This record gives sequence, structure tokens and C-alpha cells, in this order.
Amino acid sequence: MSVVNIKTIAKALNISPATVSRALNDSHEIKKETKDRVLAYAKEHNYRPNTFAKNLKTGKTNLIGVVIPFLSSPFFLDFIDELYKQILPLGYTLLPFQSQNSAKQEQDALEFLIQQNVAGIIISPAHEKSNTDLMTHIHQNICPIILFDRLHHGLKTYKIGIHNSMETYNATEELIKKGRRRISLLCGKDIGNTKDRIRGYKNALHNYGIPYLPEYVIYANYQDPSQDIDSELTQTLRNLWDNGNLPNAIVGGTDTLSIKILGVLAGMELNVPRDIAVIGFTNTNVADYLSPSLSTIRQPTGKMAGLALQLLIEMMENTKDRTEMEYQSFLLEST
Repeated sequence: MSVVNIKTIAKALNISPATVSRALNDSHEIKKETKDRVLAYAKEHNYRPNTFAKNLKTGKTNLIGVVIPFLSSPFFLDFIDELYKQILPLGYTLLPFQSQNSAKQEQDALEFLIQQNVAGIIISPAHEKSNTDLMTHIHQNICPIILFDRLHHGLKTYKIGIHNSMETYNATEELIKKGRRRISLLCGKDIGNTKDRIRGYKNALHNYGIPYLPEYVIYANYQDPSQDIDSELTQTLRNLWDNGNLPNAIVGGTDTLSIKILGVLAGMELNVPRDIAVIGFTNTNVADYLSPSLSTIRQPTGKMAGLALQLLIEMMENTKDRTEMEYQSFLLEST
């Protein structure tokens, strides 16, 4: 089967290649009847535009870069999946990268993306101060950037996430209402949302007259969700047990910790929820099939992805100086 391109369409319809090109790009210079003929022929013969040639001519691409901390995280994987679903009908192509919470790997990903002349970037930063100068330069001079999930970053742009403090407050309050008062919070060390989640946890304890115990905030240091941190969590809980301070409830501050802690507790022969109740953040349906099933805070990845895409495309199409734009943060409601 011969390749259908602008020249073959022009020859078949006995018009110039320039006329075909303008018709395919919906130019006002071309009559409606001619446009209809060209589009009908193109559709009938499965014409596909040469995106590479078009990009060379216009200096623009249909590529959107996405940089996330981990591809193995249920939340970030869910976000990427939602982006794919929403981006494909719009004619864009997604280039996903992971930083593994490394500022250097994040820098390498950003530099690669701008070498590919991406039209825009959506990113969840590795750390609060990671690559601030580089991101600012890209956003102001090369292509727009949207931040999601981890919002405490110095880049001035649109930011999309959830109210981490409020959601952790609600989770802690739910456990208190179930009669639990020795509540521990699991946190990822040096992860962007940790401060907000600790604040929500502390506020819930304070409002119900429960003393805050620093040893009940457990920091897990891991660079990848697949990393084995079970022994570290087990030792921390055994130390609390030996000191007579074993919690009777746990809030998992990340999706990774929310899943892992169930295995740790089973290994310690502690029954959930009889001995220790657990609630945590996660966007995986695996939580429904665990025994016992895990009560979870599910973040609205579909809405996050849709809003990030909408705002990014608006900036991609806007000729206004991005240094002069008014930006805001969007805090979406979880379930």
C-alpha cells in the first residue's frame, strides 16, 4: 500500500500541495468545498500527518514531559494512567520520567526534556528546593511547567494537589472516634508532603486532648517504593513495644507505607484491626483485596491530571509573559 501524504492527496485531487496543507490546517484562505474534499479524501485513505516535519517547520512539538518521583508508586502510576487517557485524544504524546527523589536524576530528566523541545512539563518535585533555578529558567524562557502533589516548591506556577493537612486530620480523627488514642503516623523522610501531614496529625490530637509523642511519628527513609524497609519498620515498632508504647492505631502517610505496614504487623503477629487499626493514603485497588482490607484516603488523580493538562495547554497556547501571570494553588478533595 502506497504512503498517503500531502503530495499524493494534491495529485489525486488535482490541486497544489500548498492548498492541501492549508486545508488540513483549517486555513481561512481555503474555500469550504475544497476543505471538505481534502478532509474526506484524507480520512478515506487513512492519512496521518508527518508530525516530525511539522515540528521542524513550526519549532513546536506535541510532546508533554512528566517527571514523577516513582513509577512504582500506586498514586503516581495512577496519575500517569489518567494523563495518558486524557492526553491521547488531544493529539499529544507523553514522555514520562522518574526522579526517584533524586535532585540529580530530576535535573537529568528536565534537561533531556528540553532537548526534545517539549511543549510543556508536569512535575512532582523530588524535594522542596530541588532544581528551583533550572525549573524557573525553563518555565520563564522555554516552556510552561505545572506542579502537582508536592506543592511546597519555590517555582511560581500553577500547583495542584490535595489538602494534606486536612486529609491527615480527618484520618486521625476517624481513628480517635473509633476509640484509639495511641496513634502513630508513618512518614516518608524528606518527602514534600510530610510537613503538612504531620501538622494535620498534631492538630487532630490537640483538638481531642491527646498528648503528642514525638516517638509516634515514624520516619521511613527510602528512595524507591520497591525498596525493602520492612525490617526498619519492624525494629521501630518492636522498640515501642518493648518500652510499653506500642500504638493501637497507625496512619500511613504515603501509599507505600500504608501497604507495607500491614505485612510488618502480620510478621509481628499483631492483628489488624484488633491490636492495631490502620488507615492510609493509597490509590491502588489492592487495598480492597487485602485481609483485612485497608481503609484508605484516595486522591483524585483523574481530576488532578485533567486540571494539570487544562492549565498547561492554556499556558502553551498563551503568548503572555509567564513571569507576569497570576498563579494559584488548587487543593482538590479526596475520598
